Amino acid sequence: MKNSWMLMSGALAFAAFSFIQCSSDTKVENNTGTGGTKGVTTDSGTNGAECQDYCTTIMANCKGGESSPTSNQQYGSIDNCLAVCKAFPIGAASDTSGNTLGCRNTHAHLAASNATLHCPHAGPGGDGTCGDVCEGYCQITQMFCIGTAKIYSNESDCMATCNATPGDMRFNISIQTGDEKACLLYHSQESPLAPDDHCLGDLMKAPDAGTSGGSVTCQ
Repeated sequence: MKNSWMLMSGALAFAAFSFIQCSSDTKVENNTGTGGTKGVTTDSGTNGAECQDYCTTIMANCKGGESSPTSNQQYGSIDNCLAVCKAFPIGAASDTSGNTLGCRNTHAHLAASNATLHCPHAGPGGDGTCGDVCEGYCQITQMFCIGTAKIYSNESDCMATCNATPGDMRFNISIQTGDEKACLLYHSQESPLAPDDHCLGDLMKAPDAGTSGGSVTCQ
């Protein structure tokens, strides 16, 4: 009887040790990202469940196309959305504010009942609710306007150009030209699929960029 009790105690101790060891081996990722939040990870790829849900929802609830000034559409296509989604810190599904995918997804779902209000919050720039427009813009361009399509030397360079650009218009994909942050945002969400066209062709800085803002197209 004594031996059985000792064997049982040893087994329980080993199980407890194994649990602690597994827990200590679990990797906690603290990826701050570009303008991100410590402890908030970015999506691992365009097939991530978070990105799939977000992009399916925002494309269904935020519509209007490129030709209407009253459009609520935030991405040119679901492929644009799935690519851009990788630039956002994930956050939590319950987020209603802050520069996270969770916040954008919350407002993408809310857009089913009020697209005019919530689509810009759910979009790439966050509209001041799910992050600052320039923060979102620079996260995207720093991820996709790279290599031979690079247009900014660093994040500070990007933020200086964006912050010097007027921001009087709420973003939708009909705003593709003009001296507006919304124009910068349009070409940034197009940049993953055509970096040469949109990074170099549209977002390459104008000579006075950083003082009066603007780019080749958005000035």
